[in-house]
Order: sequence, then structure tokens, then C-alpha cells
Amino acid sequence: MSDLEANLRSVIFCPSPMGIFEQSLSLQERGWLGSMVIDYYCDLSQPPYKWLPESRLRKYLGKRYHPGLDSRSVRTYPTQAVRARLRTRLARNEKDRTLNVFWHNSQVDRWVASRLSELGNLAFGYEGASLQTFRRAKQLGLPCVLYQPIACAEKALTLLGEEARLFPAVADTLRYNWFPDDEVELRREERRLADAVLCASTFTKQSLVEVGIDPGKVFVEPYGVDQTIFAPSKEKFRQFSVIWASSYTQTKGIGYLLEALARSPVPGIELVLAGYPFGKDAIASYEDRVRVRRVGHVSREELAQIMRRCHVHVFPTLIDGFGRNIIEAMASGLPVITTANCAGPDLIEDGVTGFLVPIRDVDAISEKLAWINDHPYEAIEIGMRARDRVASLTQADYRRRFADRIRGIWKLFTEA
Repeated sequence: MSDLEANLRSVIFCPSPMGIFEQSLSLQERGWLGSMVIDYYCDLSQPPYKWLPESRLRKYLGKRYHPGLDSRSVRTYPTQAVRARLRTRLARNEKDRTLNVFWHNSQVDRWVASRLSELGNLAFGYEGASLQTFRRAKQLGLPCVLYQPIACAEKALTLLGEEARLFPAVADTLRYNWFPDDEVELRREERRLADAVLCASTFTKQSLVEVGIDPGKVFVEPYGVDQTIFAPSKEKFRQFSVIWASSYTQTKGIGYLLEALARSPVPGIELVLAGYPFGKDAIASYEDRVRVRRVGHVSREELAQIMRRCHVHVFPTLIDGFGRNIIEAMASGLPVITTANCAGPDLIEDGVTGFLVPIRDVDAISEKLAWINDHPYEAIEIGMRARDRVASLTQADYRRRFADRIRGIWKLFTEA
């Protein structure tokens, strides 16, 4: 390790887990992690948490824990976490809950900014939760890296505002579809201050380029998947089964899948729902026309067991930063039907390793479902090619690529 790399101490911060556990672990493995900051972290290897029996509570707390991370590098702001949850419970409507998210982001951001010099010397923060820290980093002469987990707010406002008019029946399930003007400006300033922007798909990068960001400072690193748990199986459910593995929101195109299934493109077709509703339960009004099996909000291990027994994964998303469910389904040997508004084009060769359909195209979804049912052997081959396509995209591979990217940014900044 060079002296330049030995001096790198990154602070990775985000109010909620999102992707920071794997990102922090990647830098910890290289000795480049100064701190990981999250509002609340629960080390299940330490008392009193380690004495908790297997239960719903332990499963919930497990989302705030990563066994590979050294908890001594984790910094938390638990009083803010409690305040944010109380405000969410007291929120009168979805607008209030969204405003609370923005408020929570800003509070954690300010907390990091006030302690930045002791936390690290490269600031890596998430969109919407980094402005104050980036401003402070510029005062200290430190590099700033912005993580863009989904297409930019301007793209979301355009697409999803249009969607609310086109499909009003499920409009109140939309998420990421409303930002106050000052919130949009906050995100614009974050981008201006960032020395580099990381994201997980070409679609997300293109959304940034469309609003004027230099494409040379935006880097795409696709996520990895745990292929020890997401793996193919010859054992399938009796009914032709479509897996949905996400929240039930029209932002991810759930209404278009439901419309396609209501046409019964395959006799006895069943929708296996793994996830939870966002806002109104979009599924309820279709259950008299669509056969639905709800499995609830399951762990990744439980999802893997269910997913491998299904026949196809459909994800007709309108806007997504990547779509981890896509890569999980591909690793499980399933043909995937998705759109270009996610990592679909980065991962799928249409008709070879899956299917790409236009957004809002019910006919195309129905036709692909019917084709998969009518061509079972060809569909299995597509699923196996999909598995081969993502074989190198492991979690360890993602950590390696992420750490290499941060090293490159650090080197460019310090040698400038």
C-alpha cells in the first residue's frame, strides 16, 4: 500500500442502511474506513442484543447490523433516530411522512458535518443527505463523493407526475414523486459540490447527464448478489408463478403487471407477492381477477427459497436506481421481464438473458408471459444464461470494484 492510500480514511454516511454496509465493509477490508455513520446501528454480537431469541424483533434489528463490520468504526445518532420515528408515527399523511424523511436526512447530515474532521478525510454521502457535510468538506479541503441511489429528482418528477395522470387508480401508491423546490435545489448543490458521483446503473447516470452533470465524473458500479443463497432449482410451484419482490408501488410499475395478469395470459397464473404495500394496497382491487399469494416482508434467505420455485420475475419499473430483485432473480435462474428504466439494459440482452419491454406496456408483458409458458425449455435456457451473466457479480466483486473506485477518486483529488 502506498503512502497515499495509507492516509485515506473515508467517512460513509447515510441516515438509513441502504447500501452503506457493503460499501463500508469494502473500505474496511482495505484499511480505508474512518467511520460509518448511520442514525441507529444494532450490534447483534454484543449484549444485550445477542441474548435476544429468534423473533420478529431480532429480524427487524438485524437490518441495522452487519456481522462483518467492526462496530468500533460505526458512529450513530440514536436520539435523532427516535425523534424521526416518533414524527413518522404522528404524521397525518404521506406528504408529512415525506417531509419527515427530508428533515431526518438534514439532521443526520448536520451531525456529520459538525464532526467531519474527526470522522474521516473523504466524505462519501447519499443524495439528499450530504449538503452540509459537503460544504464543510470544501472548507477543510477534503474530497466529496456523492452516491446517487436512484435516478435524479428531476427525472422522477417528470416521469411520475406524468404517471399520476395516466394511471390515477394507483397514483397514491407512487413514491419518490414529490419534492419541495428547496429539496430539489439542495440535491443540485450536492451534485455541484461533489468531486465524483457513484451510481449503480447507466439509467441513473443518464438521468444525471440530462440535467447537466459532466458524464466524466459519474461512475457506474453495479451491485453484486449473494449467489450462495440465490441459486436455481428444478423444483417449481405447481401453478405458473410470477414473483414480485419489492414494495407494491406504481413507481415500480405494479399496476401494469396487475393489468397484464388480469388478462390471464397463462391459465391459472399466480402472483407471488414478497414485499409490502406503499400507501394504498394496490393489489386489493385486483384480487377478484388475479390469483395472489402473499408471503409478506421476508428475509433475503426466505426470498431466495421462494424465488427459485417461481417461473418468471416481472419488474416493469418506471424509475429505479438498479433493481436488486432483477439480479437476484437472474442468479436464481429465472427469466426476467423488466424495462430500460433500471439496470435492465446493463444486465439483460433482450431475448437472450431476459426480456426488456417498454414502460407502461401491458401488451408486451402479457405476450412475454404467454411466450415463457408456451416455451418452457427455451425459458429455462434463458434463465440459465441469465445465471451465467451475473455469475461474476458477487458481493465480494462489488466490494472490490467499489474500493478501487474510491481509491481512484482519492488519488486524483490528492494529486491534483
